[in-house]
Amino acid sequence: MVDLNLHRGHRWYALHVRARYELSVASRLQELGVQEYLPVQRSRQVTQRNRCSEGLPLFPGYVFSFINLSTGPKLYSIPGVLRIVGQGRRAIPIEDDEIATVRTLADSQLLLETTPYFHSGARICLVAGPLKGVSGTFLHTDKGDKLVVSLPLLKRSLAVTVLRDWVALDVANVTCRE
Repeated sequence: MVDLNLHRGHRWYALHVRARYELSVASRLQELGVQEYLPVQRSRQVTQRNRCSEGLPLFPGYVFSFINLSTGPKLYSIPGVLRIVGQGRRAIPIEDDEIATVRTLADSQLLLETTPYFHSGARICLVAGPLKGVSGTFLHTDKGDKLVVSLPLLKRSLAVTVLRDWVALDVANVTCRE
């Protein structure tokens, strides 16, 4: 039987971390028994010293942490953690469905790219293809049609090229729930 109280009060938070500290902060969170998520690009890059690096963070400078702020470890004691993202001194959690959508995109085999935060555009839902059921904002560019998924709290977005046949207008989030 699953203990429903196990994660009572736990929410996803974005930790703003020092440049190039994403992996070390994520590792330290794991050592402390804290669930973390560091989405990375699935590309292989050859560095100047001919070493391959398996992916760069999709959100440089950020690590996601699933934690109860009132009972969890003191995050500011972790080297590299600058702050918990929020407004002023108030940490604001990220919605579970936003994290789930980022996971779906990051786990897909499709080429992802980061884009500037995108405020306007039609809400769409993908009704076919490998990302069926994912919703976001439609963006038409010279390089093709894209689904843009935004994390308003971070003011960051991810974009993935989609086929027009996969897209349906998402009226009040009804299309994606069916």
